[in-house]
Amino acid sequence: MVIRGHVQDGVVVFDAGVSLPEGTDVLVVDVGRDCPPDPRSRGSHSLLDIAPVSLGAALRPLKSDDDLLQEMLEGRP
Repeated sequence: MVIRGHVQDGVVVFDAGVSLPEGTDVLVVDVGRDCPPDPRSRGSHSLLDIAPVSLGAALRPLKSDDDLLQEMLEGRP
């Protein structure tokens, strides 16, 4: 949920008379300045944000007729 508002006398005041229950956790973002996006918000990350992962070296060169699933099920390299 996004609720707009402003700061008045050091207190956040919601626009349009919106009120939240006492004790509600909120996140305040200053939209008037360049702020980093909230990483928890939907669509705020990209594939480039994920650190590279090494899966290790290939055991052997693969051919088009290799049956990797069968090899894994049989437990052989």
